[in-house]
Amino acid sequence: MLGHVKLNRFIVNEHGKPEAVILSLTEYRKLLRLIEDREDSIALKKAIPTRRGTISHSRLLERLKRQGLI
Repeated sequence: MLGHVKLNRFIVNEHGKPEAVILSLTEYRKLLRLIEDREDSIALKKAIPTRRGTISHSRLLERLKRQGLI
């Protein structure tokens, strides 16, 4: 186990240019959460001006069940 030892966090090609990044699993998961949150924020901003109305969660579940989607 490396603990808190700092390593070169980049993988470089034969010309010394960075080509990849090394992340801990914790850092990777955190980055994924940030990306997902940002995508959700963008989707919400797009949905608000085009929405026709809202329905409750229970009503949504009823519709999805009727359509055989869940």
